[in-house]
Amino acid sequence: MIYNRSPNLLITNWNDLFLKSFSDTVFFFFSFSVLEVKPSTPLPTEIPTRSPSSQNFQLNFTVTNLLYSQDIARPGTTKHQQNKRSLENALNQLFRNSNIKSYFSDCQVLAFRSVPHSNHTGVDSLCNFSPLTRSVDRIAIYEEFLRMTQNGTQLQNFTLDRNSVLVDGKSPGHWTPVSPALPFWAIILICLAGLLGLIVCLICCFLVTMRRRKKEGNYKIQHHRLGCYMPHLDPRKLQ
Repeated sequence: MIYNRSPNLLITNWNDLFLKSFSDTVFFFFSFSVLEVKPSTPLPTEIPTRSPSSQNFQLNFTVTNLLYSQDIARPGTTKHQQNKRSLENALNQLFRNSNIKSYFSDCQVLAFRSVPHSNHTGVDSLCNFSPLTRSVDRIAIYEEFLRMTQNGTQLQNFTLDRNSVLVDGKSPGHWTPVSPALPFWAIILICLAGLLGLIVCLICCFLVTMRRRKKEGNYKIQHHRLGCYMPHLDPRKLQ
């Protein structure tokens, strides 16, 4: 049996077969790519990060109605965790109701320590502030803490030693006075005022110079018009 197939029919069949294989390959490639693009882990932006511009201040004080013991100093004990949580809540509530609440972020109790020559408990905490328009200084934190704790003696249920309150390990008598930083708009105004003063001085110098030159010009004209009289050269006297 002999089959007669025209060349045009064979070319058409090969073209159809090639196009079908190519389309199947492309579909498989794109399907695999879409499946691989899906992320399997959360994006890094989902992890909360602290602003690099935040300011950290150490706040130290002594609690007189909290007896020091090894249990309270050890981080893993129940007594440590309970007192740590109570003091952090008290500090956070204090600063959130203060005059610097707009800049306050949070406070964390770092450690409990013993106080020499007593059974009181020292508290080391770290308070974070996020300045918006001005820099929060130690004096403002110290004064607000005293004002909100009855002059540094009462923090909710905790009784404090007034003389033990320190900010960054120092009391107000050991702080170096820091001049407040000028806002940006004040610096711009000062620069503009200085530039305006310089322009006024240049204009005044120019006017004074022009006036002097004008006076010198009038004198020369008058001198040339009238001339100089020399008596010893008067021809009338020589005759």
